[in-house]
Amino acid sequence: MNTIWAAAGRTRRLGRTAVPVAVTALLAACTASPSAAPTTDAAPPEPCVEIGAGPVDGAMGLRSLTLEMVNCGARSYTVKGSPAVRVLDGDRERIDVTVTEGSSLVATTGDATGPAVILRPGEKAVAALLWRNTATDPAVAAVRATYLQVAPADGEPWQTVQPASGIDLGTTGKIGVSPWKPPSRR
Repeated sequence: MNTIWAAAGRTRRLGRTAVPVAVTALLAACTASPSAAPTTDAAPPEPCVEIGAGPVDGAMGLRSLTLEMVNCGARSYTVKGSPAVRVLDGDRERIDVTVTEGSSLVATTGDATGPAVILRPGEKAVAALLWRNTATDPAVAAVRATYLQVAPADGEPWQTVQPASGIDLGTTGKIGVSPWKPPSRR
């Protein structure tokens, strides 16, 4: 038995084996469930943190500056350890200084590590920079920095901050940085 098939104004005779194939294809097209719209798992929003610098406290020759990081994102942000810090001059060129985790290089006390800090949206963490304005070599020019580049941790994006009164390192070229911690509640 031959079946007549008409398409685009043309008539063709189909053999016995073509009919089941054509019918199967036609039924599959009619009964197939509509393909679901492609689902893309939206990537979670990027973390958003903003870093700022407080005023410099220069009591007794030991200088300190508080870095403050605020979670401006919509989800929790976890940070562990110390921020990464680069020291920059007035032209935003990097100054070669030694930055260490912890403050033992600069002061007699200081913790180089700390527990992980989980910041919910809107919460903040603080870290301290410590240095001395000591001139140990009269042949070396004293270092005066204007900006800092700070990242929440190694490998994180850098942010440039400008402390209000600059950073006067003298000739030591050493800065210690504490780990992030929740701010003290007063």
